[in-house]
Amino acid sequence: MMVNNAFCPGSKALREPMPEEHPCPQCGGDVEVWTHELKATCPHCGATVFKEKSPSCIDWCQYAKECVGEELYAKLVEGKE
Repeated sequence: MMVNNAFCPGSKALREPMPEEHPCPQCGGDVEVWTHELKATCPHCGATVFKEKSPSCIDWCQYAKECVGEELYAKLVEGKE
């Protein structure tokens, strides 16, 4: 929940994304997938690399939409389905 312009720590990875390295299942190359994204394209072979979805605040917090913003919330909810 947003209180006095403070955000919950659970939404930090969504609001302030950082890159993570994931192995490509096709060629084994390293693929950069940002913490607020669910997939990326391998620069080596063009395969789509999906990162493992772990639970986040959008799964349980009633204020998640307000906290992370409507656009990002919609993108993440869509990715869960």
